[in-house]
Amino acid sequence: MKTSVLWNDILTKGAILGCVMLASNIAETSMLIYGGTIGWMGAMSVECLAVMALYCYLIYRFTSNYAKLVISERKEMPYFTYGNGYSYAVMISILAGVITALGSHIFLNYVVGYDNYVTATINIAQSAISQAELPSAMVGQYEQMLSAIQQQEAPSMMSKLFGSIWTYLLAGSFVGLIVAAFTKREPQMFDNQNEQNDEQ
Repeated sequence: MKTSVLWNDILTKGAILGCVMLASNIAETSMLIYGGTIGWMGAMSVECLAVMALYCYLIYRFTSNYAKLVISERKEMPYFTYGNGYSYAVMISILAGVITALGSHIFLNYVVGYDNYVTATINIAQSAISQAELPSAMVGQYEQMLSAIQQQEAPSMMSKLFGSIWTYLLAGSFVGLIVAAFTKREPQMFDNQNEQNDEQ
């Protein structure tokens, strides 16, 4: 397969995966800021599980389609190795991480505001602490922790980018181990020889 075709497919599928994960990130941030209740936290948990399942499905679907494309071009000896599938899954996941990091940074800092995000997080945490009826000693510790969070500066774009790349690298590596096992196809030399003999 031509290198240009490979990278074009990686960029396309990685961009699609990145947009899906970015949409999920924006939805979660919006539920946190504009929902602001424990009930919305439950909705966020359900959404997180759903998007994790969707992430795994898309990795499998894109890798499977890429495998079919590669196999169709290797007509004399069609095959798709475990390494081909694994590297493809990891690369589109890393690209998705880049897109998610950049998009979420813009949304969080320039659309909703980082201060609003921190305030919403602290309000929900305080509400959960008050409902939990914790001992006064533990309440004091949690309040100190929340105060430290409130005083922290917004993370830089580079730190968020590297953090997201690392997260999606780990996720892609784990999911890729499984996906590559399902999408690999060993060379079928004997079948090809039999087909050639039948034609003769």
